Amino acid sequence: MKKKIFVSACLLLAGVLASGAALACDHVYGGWWTKRNPTCRLEGLEFRDCQKCDHWEKREIPKLRHEADQWVLENEPTCTYRGSESATCTLCGDLIRRFIEVKEHNYGEMKVTKAPTCLGEGSGEYQCVDCGKKKREKIEKLGHDYAVSKAKKPATCKASGYGELTCQRCGRTKNGDIPRLEHDYTEWDVEKMPSGKNKGVRHRECTLCGKKVTEKFFEEGTLYQDMEPCEEVKQLQQMLRDLDYYGGTIRTGTFGGNTGKAVAKFQKENGMASTEVADPATIETIKAVWEIKMGKTIDQLVVEIDK
Repeated sequence: MKKKIFVSACLLLAGVLASGAALACDHVYGGWWTKRNPTCRLEGLEFRDCQKCDHWEKREIPKLRHEADQWVLENEPTCTYRGSESATCTLCGDLIRRFIEVKEHNYGEMKVTKAPTCLGEGSGEYQCVDCGKKKREKIEKLGHDYAVSKAKKPATCKASGYGELTCQRCGRTKNGDIPRLEHDYTEWDVEKMPSGKNKGVRHRECTLCGKKVTEKFFEEGTLYQDMEPCEEVKQLQQMLRDLDYYGGTIRTGTFGGNTGKAVAKFQKENGMASTEVADPATIETIKAVWEIKMGKTIDQLVVEIDK
């Protein structure tokens, strides 16, 4: 009996010593090795061992995702219920299902249940044409729509006026400012037509106050130095470059001195007055020569520049 107790004590002491030795080990692990590969139904397992003691670790490998062969619709979704579809997993053969989210309600036009006023909000109602569900929505108040009912001091093009204003919806009146009138100009009257690189002169007058406005101008569609950068200048520069008249940039669409010189050179070589101004006649001639040489249309040029 005493001998058995002694043997048990020795075994217990050996286990404690071994456990303590394992805890004291600064484990150095080898690589993970797979004991069980994961499937759609079961996690995988992999292990690694300490290279200095008998300690080991394990970890699970997540299950594989089912791979559907072809989804088949079971229930069509509506605006009140989810739908569903099923398929067979190509890995494990299980039948798998998934939900299809509900559709959005198909609301028609709003039906006004309470009309808004100048000072009060209104309300409206929508109804789903598929399931009949209703939803309500506020309509913002309109605010007063004032118009001049009696001018105590009429407005002009030069100054605002003052008078009685009346709301055209509810009839409420108040005194207030009348906004200054916009000038009402006549058509342009040409004093001098453009000539070469010189702008023309034209004027127009306001029919209300007689104000006269004079400006210098080129013919509509003319491209010239110091004008605002634009796409039309880019197109002109690209055509002149393709025709070997221009070697500058076309990135900004700015009509500078180099562009003017290229235009003048083209005009001189094609029997036109050398003005450095690309008037409509010059532009049409450049287009015609470019289309013949390049075998393209201006529409194709526009697309290429936009790229």
